Amino acid sequence: MTTRYLVKEAHEATWARRVALFFLQLLIFTVILHHFASLTTPAAMNLLRVSVIGLTIAVLIAVGAIVRIWIGGEIGASQAVAAILIAAVGLAAPAWFAAQYFMLPQLTAIETTPSEPLEFKMLTKTRPADANPIENLDEIGTEEQQEAYPDIRPMALERSAAEVFNLVQEAVRRLGWAVAISEPPGNDGVGRIEATDRTLIMGFTDDVVVQVKGDDTQAKIDVRSVSRYGQHDLGTNAARVRTLFAEVKTELEKGEKTGLEPALKAKPSAKKKVTKRKPKARRRTNG
Repeated sequence: MTTRYLVKEAHEATWARRVALFFLQLLIFTVILHHFASLTTPAAMNLLRVSVIGLTIAVLIAVGAIVRIWIGGEIGASQAVAAILIAAVGLAAPAWFAAQYFMLPQLTAIETTPSEPLEFKMLTKTRPADANPIENLDEIGTEEQQEAYPDIRPMALERSAAEVFNLVQEAVRRLGWAVAISEPPGNDGVGRIEATDRTLIMGFTDDVVVQVKGDDTQAKIDVRSVSRYGQHDLGTNAARVRTLFAEVKTELEKGEKTGLEPALKAKPSAKKKVTKRKPKARRRTNG
């Protein structure tokens, strides 16, 4: 006579895996639809919150199932572990952004010169009605920016305003920003570029204005980057300013290198003087 032992299965583990898989797919589809389709930013942000909450719930269910399996000796541990791993994949990026949220000040705009904020002309007309209002940094916001991003300041170059503007224009083109207006420096020595840039992962659209001000010998680059949505830019605007300045430096170094090449080619190369030896006369022998 064979004795059979009935082992129960922890159905919570199976449901945890299903819930984690569902909300991971929702998270991925939200990113794709917002980045490449017509899903609006407010709707995408709401779906992201729902996805994160759902993935967190899946983890809690999986942990409860593991406790039950440990105590009651039920099966289904592999399903619970799979649920935790699936949820971890979906929560990795939100966890990093959450860390940035608490580590960085709650700002939605960055300015290289907060005391003289740049104004938007063209982009205010195309900015969505439900976007964040464009406001200048107050005293507290200025202090928070200077403390968190001490490197964010204007870039000064010993080049003419026209030359610096061309460098900025080329840098903006290489970065793939969508230019709304581009005004080269006139008689007043002031040029400006307004453009939009999209974040890498979610494709959130932010507004940027760049001003080049100077004369024939020197110029200064000021930048203002503003997020359209959210109550925290998570350091995106500061990173955008750094990226622009780094690209300008790259263009500047490239131009200097190109300018040196003709001089190096025109410089005559010193050749060693080779003296030819006369052949020795052969002695005749009588034989």
